[in-house]
Amino acid sequence: MNLPKEIQTDILLTPYTTWKIGGKAKYFTEPTPEELPQVIKWAFTNNIPTYFIGRGSNLLIDDAGLPGLVIVTRNSLTDLQREDDVIIAGSGVFLPHLSQFAAKQGFSGFEFLIGIPGTVGGAIAMNAGLTVFRPREMTSIVKDFDVLNLDGSVETLTMKDIDAQYRQTNLLDGKRLIVEARFILEHSGDPEEIKKNTFAHLAERKRKQPLDKPTAGSTFKSPRGSKSAGWCIEQAGLKGFQIGGARVSPVHANWIENLGNATSHDVRELINHIQDVVREKIGINLETEVCFLP
Repeated sequence: MNLPKEIQTDILLTPYTTWKIGGKAKYFTEPTPEELPQVIKWAFTNNIPTYFIGRGSNLLIDDAGLPGLVIVTRNSLTDLQREDDVIIAGSGVFLPHLSQFAAKQGFSGFEFLIGIPGTVGGAIAMNAGLTVFRPREMTSIVKDFDVLNLDGSVETLTMKDIDAQYRQTNLLDGKRLIVEARFILEHSGDPEEIKKNTFAHLAERKRKQPLDKPTAGSTFKSPRGSKSAGWCIEQAGLKGFQIGGARVSPVHANWIENLGNATSHDVRELINHIQDVVREKIGINLETEVCFLP
């Protein structure tokens, strides 16, 4: 099996996740848009599992690493531009950058992205959003997007095509990579006023969430028709609870912090413990929002 020059081997994935947790990738690449079809075809031809990572938020990678090819988009698929009333963004574009770009262009409706530490591709794949302040999600701003299938074919899809629901779509199966997305102008406005609203969102998130700590964002989905996941965890007496190097954040109970030496095992044990205690004390089954690899 010939290894394409764009692919490296045995690369530690810890620096590629916001939790700063994870073992090595057997194969690893950060391909340019031109190189991407070639590496996808190589993996498909050789029956190698493929994993897609943006900034590695909302993601827990096992300490044992990943046995296939890891494709990281955050440093390569980052083109960002405006054409008429549409913003075009590569899947590796950082969401706060998209939020700020939209504000400068006079596009409102993107303010909620300012504090989400992910990329365009990951945000679409999980229909990321905000449940506090002014609740929004990706379905409200995405026009359509291009995906690259593992066989090298390309499709243009909408959020309806991927059955977008609360924090999930059928793209989470990892069989298609979002390459580029187009966003609609929902409302136009004064750029300075939009910037003001954008940074109001960020200030609110900084006040309520531990954005300065290694975390993966919200750990659990908020139960439908009930209190928030953070409220459930806090009422169960788990705020600040710790297993190994992983701790329920004292700032926001739905966030788990890496205190510097947390392993994936620590985090999984803490997640399981939270679910057990909340079920026993509050009577609610918490469903994870975090994705696990493998």
